[in-house]
Amino acid sequence: MIAGGLVTAGLLGGVLAQSNASPIAHDSSFAPCDISGKQQQLGASYVTSLKVQGVSCARAEKLVRAYHRCRHDSGGAAGTCDAALLGFRCKDGKRAGVPNVQYNATAKCHKLSNPSKRVKSRYTQNT
Repeated sequence: MIAGGLVTAGLLGGVLAQSNASPIAHDSSFAPCDISGKQQQLGASYVTSLKVQGVSCARAEKLVRAYHRCRHDSGGAAGTCDAALLGFRCKDGKRAGVPNVQYNATAKCHKLSNPSKRVKSRYTQNT
């Protein structure tokens, strides 16, 4: 029993040590937003993560809602949005999923007047 606990503690310590390793340089300046309970209220079927750089999480949530509304207004679930929204420009990354069922994508947005202010979100859209 004690040996099993020590092995578990050792494994957990290794995992925790790895999680404190240096993050990838281009992602290190993003801070995660807590969207627990809001995943289905941000415009896509599910917004699974939201990260910000130089922007508040509340502002990012408004931007993500506006982006998905624009996407839906420009072609439904599979639509795209080329409009500037709340002073930001957003672009979807590559979409991957099951055709005619759902897809997963990453939306990356930057402030037009200050490109260092950025918002990144991952989402799932049912089609």
